[in-house]
Amino acid sequence: MNDIGPIFRALLHNKLGALLIALQIALTLAIITNAVFIIQNRAADIARPTGLDEPNTGLFMTTLFDKNLDQLQVMRDDLEALRSIPGVLAAIPTNSVPASGSGWGDGLYVDPEQSSNESINFGNFMVDEQGLEAFDLELVAGRNFEPEDMVSMSLVESPDPRVILVSQALADALFPDGNALGKTVFSEVGGKSPRQIIGIYDHMQKAWPTSSDIDQTALQPIYTLFGDAMYLLRAEPGQLSRVMNGAEAYLSRNRSRVIDNSRTFEEQKRRTYSGDIAMVKLLTAVIVVLGAITALGIIGLAWFSVTQRRKQIGTRRALGATRADIVRYFLVENGLITTTGLVVGLVATVALNWFLDTNYEVGRLPLWYLPVGMAALWVLGQLAVLIPARRASNIPPALATRSV
Repeated sequence: MNDIGPIFRALLHNKLGALLIALQIALTLAIITNAVFIIQNRAADIARPTGLDEPNTGLFMTTLFDKNLDQLQVMRDDLEALRSIPGVLAAIPTNSVPASGSGWGDGLYVDPEQSSNESINFGNFMVDEQGLEAFDLELVAGRNFEPEDMVSMSLVESPDPRVILVSQALADALFPDGNALGKTVFSEVGGKSPRQIIGIYDHMQKAWPTSSDIDQTALQPIYTLFGDAMYLLRAEPGQLSRVMNGAEAYLSRNRSRVIDNSRTFEEQKRRTYSGDIAMVKLLTAVIVVLGAITALGIIGLAWFSVTQRRKQIGTRRALGATRADIVRYFLVENGLITTTGLVVGLVATVALNWFLDTNYEVGRLPLWYLPVGMAALWVLGQLAVLIPARRASNIPPALATRSV
């Protein structure tokens, strides 16, 4: 191309400006590419199904002050009343819920002779026989709990249940051959006490959103009687608000009890992921601002170049260069600057991701992010230079050659 020589001479004449724009593009590529990667990871975590019927699930946390009351009987009375509220599909006591950020964990062995580092960790949910329906879980094999399977755990006694329901992910981790149903496993927290796997359900998350093996969960038939109680209610579609009001009215009648808080599961999930949601918003703002600053920088450099080279542009127009030739000249010039910045930015992107992954475990950036990010910034750069390039192409030859 005949334009390459003049373009290089022009860049050398204004090498500081070109260098600054190239470095800005490199920095923008590194930050934006890693920011998009983090945003997508966080968004995927937030959108990940917990296994519950999220829009129709509500929670109540209560504390019983009168320690002389029969806590088990109070809980049974509560459940009978809560389940009788119109619109309630299921109501259960539970020690935790998925994606709450607080829960109980345990480990299972397939052989009691295994050492502690051989146990399979899982999220432990203590429920009654309505646990599957309340959590909206599908039993893919085996049977549900029955009333006679239930045991009560308190500060005085802590009997071990004889049976357990496990998620498909936990079943696969325990028995990769696929024959988990009916097998006996041994609880780490329970001093390697035996549990028989009587059922396998499809999927439910642990309480901790950042946990590894997040789908390895289990239900155990246990009433927890420690003075406080968490009730989970699943309502018919569109009836949750009415159900929550009815449940609160009933639970408030017992003057020996206080309702610590009540919220829908969606509210609970938003609280758990509030940090991730804030990060997504912040990084989105950073992407927009950096993209705008980069585009304005390119426009500014090109505009300055047009102003400084009016005579040169006029001469080229007088010698027969068309408006399209002038636009193409500036596009090629900007393309060289942008490409230089992107090559440097490629190295910076990988280095920044390595730093973030090493120190904050954000994960390794997939390689396909690099060409996509480079292409997006290259297009942004070319679009940004179009405005001053079109202005340059409109300079009349006579006007440009008359003044410096």
